[in-house]
Amino acid sequence: MPMVVREGEQALIFNRSGRGRLAIGPRRVFLLGDQLEELFRRVATQYQYLAVKYRDGRKEHIPGPQEMFLNRLVVEDIQVKNAIALDANHVLIVYKQKEQEITRRVVRGPTLFIPDAQEWIHEFDWHGSDKLNLGRWIPHAHKFTKLSNVPSQIYLNVRDVRTNDDTLLLVKLMIFYELADIVTMLNNTYDPIADFINAVSSDIIGIASQMNYEEFLQQTHQLNQLASYPQLTSRADRIGFKIKKVFYRGYQASSALQATHDE
Repeated sequence: MPMVVREGEQALIFNRSGRGRLAIGPRRVFLLGDQLEELFRRVATQYQYLAVKYRDGRKEHIPGPQEMFLNRLVVEDIQVKNAIALDANHVLIVYKQKEQEITRRVVRGPTLFIPDAQEWIHEFDWHGSDKLNLGRWIPHAHKFTKLSNVPSQIYLNVRDVRTNDDTLLLVKLMIFYELADIVTMLNNTYDPIADFINAVSSDIIGIASQMNYEEFLQQTHQLNQLASYPQLTSRADRIGFKIKKVFYRGYQASSALQATHDE
């Protein structure tokens, strides 16, 4: 009895010795002891691509709209993946290996990006803001691939700030910054937020160590001036950023000390 491979479908036919051949519909097939295996169809829309891995080790990315049947005589795997939508305010860092050489390029939006099979996208791994504690930052909490290229800001609490009369404070800041040079950033830092935190903490601790508690309170207006943050601004320049402004948001002392001061 014949088998039918319908239009728009494909099948593999294996004889008794295990040799296979491809049947493309519409077609009637007389098996005569052979086995028929229908092939799975993979379809990518215009917003997707097919990631194809061939049995000989080759890989290929085929942009949609496209269809392909999983013919296991030549193909090991086919995955449907979404293209990366990139707006005008974000970029991707894309690496590509060709023989023994690895190159790097910046992909800017707006675009719908489909990587080549030999390309991969840089994943950033930065400090991330604690959602439950404004101003506290957690290592490795912010992982992402789309890098923002618009001005931004962070809230930061500088802890363990000690005056020269041994008063321990927490100083609250807001730092406004922008990314000026992507290549410089990639070449000089893994985590610019960590660099900001370390540098501004050093600046604040240095300022407080030269004053007693009362003097520090009288001079807090200085904490709104960029000139008070030489280590922050110089470190930012070295890693491709510009510090636009630092805003002093206040301080926090021990409850006992604060009560004494309020009196």
